[in-house]
Amino acid sequence: GASKEKYATESSAMTSTYVSFNATRRSNARFAFVAACALTAAIVAGVLLVTTEASPMQSGIRTSARPTMGIRHMPGANFGGLSRRQGCKNANLRSIFSSAAFELPPLPWDKEALKPHMSPETIDFHYGKHHAAYVNKINDIVTGTDKESKSLTELILEEKSGGLFNSAAQAYNHEFFWKCLSPSGGGQPSGAIAEAITKDFGSFEEFKKAYDAAAVGHFGSGWVWLVKDGSGKLSIMDTHDAETPITKGLTPILTTDVWEHAYYIDYRNARPKYISDGWWNLVNWDFANENYAA
Repeated sequence: GASKEKYATESSAMTSTYVSFNATRRSNARFAFVAACALTAAIVAGVLLVTTEASPMQSGIRTSARPTMGIRHMPGANFGGLSRRQGCKNANLRSIFSSAAFELPPLPWDKEALKPHMSPETIDFHYGKHHAAYVNKINDIVTGTDKESKSLTELILEEKSGGLFNSAAQAYNHEFFWKCLSPSGGGQPSGAIAEAITKDFGSFEEFKKAYDAAAVGHFGSGWVWLVKDGSGKLSIMDTHDAETPITKGLTPILTTDVWEHAYYIDYRNARPKYISDGWWNLVNWDFANENYAA
């Protein structure tokens, strides 16, 4: 009887030990699994963070590790409401390790915002390919030279012609053009610019007629501008290729890009329709007022 009782006691103790061992093993396994999941989540989060910071996507432009110098202010000069320093937000990089002097400035609105007058596809090509290509070309030319530290306006006014001038002026013209467009634009102007247009052109209708004639009638590639001279008088001028009014000491108020890449996707070769259905429905009179007052 004593032997059976002793055996039962020992057997019970062994069973308890086995159960305790298994419980501990399961607990350890659960802890290891939770720890592994937490570690995996941390690694994934780190990778996403690095990817997000290092590889933002937009077409055709390099990024820079330092602050950018898109269009900077020059003392005593007025260049029509462009920012003093421009950064590149959402840029596709040629090389993540590049250090570009100039970067593609962000658009002032979402690429979907100008529909139906200007399509996202036009923005993708015009901004993401053409505008970006000019910025990249500037960097190809100035990197490693004393021109690397200069602003766009300095390059434009110093170069006056040639490849670097063309790329810098086109980068400048395009940045200005995007700000001339607004999802809430169009219609007739108000405020000081409206008064100045009436004073210098007779009426808004006469101004619009003259602007249409310049935009539709411009031969080849270029730009049409509303500009202000030193006395405050407004006039319309057209420039060929990359030319820009700041080389003539004039203040840009508004511009229309009449290069075919500005409208061919949406309007094919119908430039008059681009002007009537596109430009006049998007023109940013608030921006024009800012530039006129500057």
